[in-house]
Amino acid sequence: MIHQKVVKLTLLIVIISLACLPSQAQKVENSIFWEVTGNGLSAPSYIYGTVKFIPEKDYFLSKNVKNKLKECEIFATETMLDHHSLRELNKAAHLPHHESIEDLLTAEQYGNLRKIFINQLNVSKTKFELVYSQFKPVVLSTTMTRLSLGDDVKYYELELVKMAKKQGLLTLGLETASREIEAIETFSKENQTKALIHTIANFNKQKMDYKELIASYKLGNLHNTLEYTLHPSENDMSFRSHFYDQRNAEWVPQIEKYMKQSPSFFAVGVAHLADDKGLIQLLRAKGYTVSPFPLQ
Repeated sequence: MIHQKVVKLTLLIVIISLACLPSQAQKVENSIFWEVTGNGLSAPSYIYGTVKFIPEKDYFLSKNVKNKLKECEIFATETMLDHHSLRELNKAAHLPHHESIEDLLTAEQYGNLRKIFINQLNVSKTKFELVYSQFKPVVLSTTMTRLSLGDDVKYYELELVKMAKKQGLLTLGLETASREIEAIETFSKENQTKALIHTIANFNKQKMDYKELIASYKLGNLHNTLEYTLHPSENDMSFRSHFYDQRNAEWVPQIEKYMKQSPSFFAVGVAHLADDKGLIQLLRAKGYTVSPFPLQ
């Protein structure tokens, strides 16, 4: 019963867990909303950079974003959120073979982690041991930040999916869940564990960093948002290459296919937008005009 109550949370954390990692990006124009035109497109398409969870009091979705969504016929997120994908992602969030996070930490580290869940996150000892201790380290680190925000939280991807479906847009993904999981798995268990140990020792700093991220995001400041983005990978460059650079390159043909077919609206994590290997520069290199679009 306890497990069933957190399946939805687990799904969200898996999708989130690495969609918000920083890419050590070069600074580009400050915007989280972009218009794509030119190169033979018959109508503009749009890319909206998201953070995957945000306190409800800080949640915003501007009139321009809503209006441009209405003008599109295709809505695409990173991964399709169908039942099959949810099961795959949920399974990928957990350690294999009934392992526990306790097996990866010293007794002191595990005790400190449990104290954070019980004393700061209001999670019972039983729920921590039966549910959260089964999560992979990188998922657990992001879960800690998510739980620190309390119950009043919004998820941009889910909100946008609901709006798109209500408006009758064709809802698609840029990749399969198995491809995302394959990329996640390139972040070794050892390095995940090192990152979690850092989180345990610096949890208050991690929470403050997330507040700074949200403040920058609300201003539409892409560069500062990336600077403050939660980084459970501890800047693992190999993981960054597999999870960001390679997937961005793989998404471009799919994005082109959708845009050429119909006006499209893409909602992806902000970390996929910046840098010379981010979506903005990759699409520009293909000959498209990718311009910041006003949020208001």
